[in-house]
Amino acid sequence: MSKKAKGFGQSPTPTRKFKDFLLAFGDFCRKNPKYETKLQQFFKANINKLDDLLLDALPLVFTSLIADKSIDEREIIASLFENFAVTIYKFPLGDRATNLELSITAHNLSLKIYTRKDSPENWAQILNNLALAYSNRIRGDRAENLEKAIELYGQALEIRTRENFPENWAATLNNLAIAYSNRIRGDRAENLEKAIELYEQTLEVRTRENFLEDWATILNNLALAYSDRILGDRSENLERAIKLYEQALEVRTRKNFPVDWAGTLNNLASAYSNRILGDRAENLEKAIELYGQALEVYTRENFPENWAMSQHNLANAYRERVLGERKDNLEQAIDLYNQAAQISTRAAFPVPWAGNQGDLAEALMQRDNPGDLDTAIALLQEALEFSPAGCQDFIDSQYRLGIALSQRYDRDKNFDDLRQALVAYKTALDLISPEHYDRKDIWKALPTTQTILGSRLVRDGEWQQGLQLLLNSVNQLSTSDDRLAHANALYHTGRAYEVLSDREKARLYYRDALRWYEYLQDLPGIAKSRTGLGNVFVSQGHLEKGMKELDRAKAIYQQLPQTDPDKVEEIDIIYQASRRAIERQTSEVYI
Repeated sequence: MSKKAKGFGQSPTPTRKFKDFLLAFGDFCRKNPKYETKLQQFFKANINKLDDLLLDALPLVFTSLIADKSIDEREIIASLFENFAVTIYKFPLGDRATNLELSITAHNLSLKIYTRKDSPENWAQILNNLALAYSNRIRGDRAENLEKAIELYGQALEIRTRENFPENWAATLNNLAIAYSNRIRGDRAENLEKAIELYEQTLEVRTRENFLEDWATILNNLALAYSDRILGDRSENLERAIKLYEQALEVRTRKNFPVDWAGTLNNLASAYSNRILGDRAENLEKAIELYGQALEVYTRENFPENWAMSQHNLANAYRERVLGERKDNLEQAIDLYNQAAQISTRAAFPVPWAGNQGDLAEALMQRDNPGDLDTAIALLQEALEFSPAGCQDFIDSQYRLGIALSQRYDRDKNFDDLRQALVAYKTALDLISPEHYDRKDIWKALPTTQTILGSRLVRDGEWQQGLQLLLNSVNQLSTSDDRLAHANALYHTGRAYEVLSDREKARLYYRDALRWYEYLQDLPGIAKSRTGLGNVFVSQGHLEKGMKELDRAKAIYQQLPQTDPDKVEEIDIIYQASRRAIERQTSEVYI
């Protein structure tokens, strides 16, 4: 018999132990009603009890405590469980995933007593707190957890109206805005606009004059939404965010609110890391300085989760750093990512872990040491298993995987890598909002990959699929500002039609490619397009036209610093064959 079965099946000792623990917590709460730090110290002293055994025991303890109790006594017990739920939610130590499950369970148990009918205010407060736990929940599906949180906030707001409870209304509205900022389902741009709207409404009640600390909190959260905003001008959104963070820091000082100060400093650093205006090198140095200051408060010992987050963000700044030696910056970034992974593990924090894996992969791809590319691909594939589909980290990892696989194809010429790269690019494009500022980069990568893959498929005999990919690329790039990619797509489409013996279409695509290459003054492109045209003309019987194009192509190839001698020889063979064919035609006698 397992230890768990023996404990719960035959002996009441575990339930008794946890009942005594919760009653001791309740007694401690009564003696220290306004000292949150002391409550945290109580949990720290009993951290060995904060595990899944307690999670299993909570309903049993609750049922035992409320048995044969009066209504008033049941409310006291419900209040005890609610205090426990709030305190464990804020507790920074122990296993964060378990702490949140304990909070959710305790909230739900207290709702058995505090119903909407009998205790509407308490019911709404608990729903608000329960939604907070779901917003940050680690276990379960991230998207579903956020939808649950949004639903609970909405129910709480049916009681917490602006007219009857303006302060509570503002608090829940702020929390709802955070949930929309993080929401995975729905349109990302619309979710962020909703969040900004809710924050602005909250500020109508939480003014600087009347609610100084709350006002600063909302400004910090509003700045976060502007940092991520998709609609509007990206540079203006970031400048707005920086201004809001700086306003919040007028209140959130290190002396008065050290933890909040560190949080806003971390967020401000991220805004500087992404800033478009100003000098890029200076912005990144500012970000590195701010992250360093935040880490003076966010220590690994006292705030392990926040410490890991700041380590990860600092790593991002070093990865992008302009000043200093590039190699040294990347090594520093890789070291910081690995440090963050010591806390943000796959088991404890799967979503942050996946984001950290993706960024570490990016750093390895940039370092470009032997074996780094293969390691990066493995990291990205792992990250995609744990990133919620549709979230920004998932999209980023798909895009990065597409790049990494394309680079490995260039190295190894493994056709499967190219196929997988195309799938990764398409997945990223299908998920990202049309307005998102990263969409352009992903969109550019897709047709280029399609061009390479399509031409390879045609050469390997998969003509229909290959040609369709090439035509897709030509269509997509026709409105793009990447004219070289457009020219390449036109050329490879011409090659495909030549392989398929549709010489007239081949000639048209070669001609259009040649026009773009000449406009761009791309000599290799001009040479290969004229070679293609020359081959088509010769195969159509237009020998003199063909020879003229081939002669021009040969002359360009001979000018290039690195010319494939086989290419020149190939042109010569066709040219000489055409010349002999013309000579035979002129020597023939008709009678």
